[in-house]
Amino acid sequence: MELAVLIAAAIGILLFAISYLKFAFEGFRYHLITGLLALIPVVNLVALPTLWDRTNRMLMIGLVGLGIAAGAWFAGAGKTFQSYWGGQTQVATPVSGSNSSTAAGANASQSPTVNAARNDTLLSMLPNKALYRLDFESAAPDQITTFTGRIVRITSADHIVTDGRIQSVTPSSVFIEQSGDGHIAYEMMLSNIKSIEVMVKKAAR
Repeated sequence: MELAVLIAAAIGILLFAISYLKFAFEGFRYHLITGLLALIPVVNLVALPTLWDRTNRMLMIGLVGLGIAAGAWFAGAGKTFQSYWGGQTQVATPVSGSNSSTAAGANASQSPTVNAARNDTLLSMLPNKALYRLDFESAAPDQITTFTGRIVRITSADHIVTDGRIQSVTPSSVFIEQSGDGHIAYEMMLSNIKSIEVMVKKAAR
């Protein structure tokens, strides 16, 4: 049982790590700055809207893996790992009783200070605010042919708003791929378009 939960925790951590690396990889494919943001925990949430349609399935798998790892950890994987690692450390580095107690006391006194300094260093490396924000900007409907591959928000003559990525444009219609629909594209007649907005990156205020 102890080995099973330890293996489950390892599999969960592996799935989460793969999804994290996939998110960062897609970020670098999209843009260098997006990739750098995707590597930084918490800050990478800024890049989530941009990369969601490319990584949503892998992110879901990563969240499942994280849940499995957390459940296995609380089910006993943590204690198993600590007991195994502690036993290995004691066998590999035996010390005398006096030296052991002295080292333990020194580590106990230095550990909070070292951890605090390390946390301060990591926090100082993070930007104070997001580098940019994503927003929709109005554009002329006759420019729609130049927006292939970009995310747009189209308002029809019936006042129906459609968000999605433009897959292709023909002389009479546009094909829009919506988030969550895989690679299925929906056709919309150009004559039925009232207004169009395109997603752009703007400097954060």
